[in-house]
Amino acid sequence: MRKIVHVDMDAFYASVEQRDRPELRGKPVVVAWEAERSVVCAASYEARKFGIRSAMPALRARRACPHAVFLKPDFERYRAVSQQVRAIFLRHTPLVEPLSLDEAYLDVTEELTGLPSATATAAAIREEIRTEVALTASAGVAPNKFLAKIASDWNKPNGLFVIRPREVEAFLAPLLVSRLPGVGKVMEGRLAALGVSTVGGLGQLPLADLLRHFGNHGRRLYELARGIDERAVSPDQPRRSLSAETTFENDLSLAEVAPALDSLAERVWRHV
Repeated sequence: MRKIVHVDMDAFYASVEQRDRPELRGKPVVVAWEAERSVVCAASYEARKFGIRSAMPALRARRACPHAVFLKPDFERYRAVSQQVRAIFLRHTPLVEPLSLDEAYLDVTEELTGLPSATATAAAIREEIRTEVALTASAGVAPNKFLAKIASDWNKPNGLFVIRPREVEAFLAPLLVSRLPGVGKVMEGRLAALGVSTVGGLGQLPLADLLRHFGNHGRRLYELARGIDERAVSPDQPRRSLSAETTFENDLSLAEVAPALDSLAERVWRHV
């Protein structure tokens, strides 16, 4: 049985800004570009109290909290901090699968430092991040990736939550199906039409019924409802996509779209 840890940095971009600028600590901080149509990249927990979230239009965030401090993102700095955190992970296991700059899966089944349990490893990693990087992280410990990711969000921010193998069924049963990966509003509605709103209720449906209603995805739903996830932590995930984007101050005409696309394509090509 695997021992998986999912580590998620707390409000990462905003927390780096507050760490490096002590006068911002305790204040609502929003990381976003200055353009009127920009969106929020990150919000400190002080800003989240005003309903500000990632991907929210920046103008809406300003209306929600006019006294928030808005800062342009500095991705070079965030990447450098992410590498520091990654180095801490690698002390404990070579099996690290980054999902983004601020989160990763770790397989600590065979832990490198001799710690006695995955829970002890997660606690040590969080403490090392706090003392060496001066940031906080939340962590989830579970027998697989799916459960570890749910667990890392359970006690955010700056929390640790453990789902032991014997606790999986009882933990999952009362959760809303929207907590399952791949269950968005449409799938949630389709399950509601079958009388299912919780993971426990989903677990009552036979596999044949799920396959009939949802095709191959029905098997995935069947497994998730039972806490089954056989995916291994993969340190060498191939890059699946490369993109560039921009936000325009005004809508473009059709004639203006082609040059804009050429510019974006050139940016992508430079990074291939």
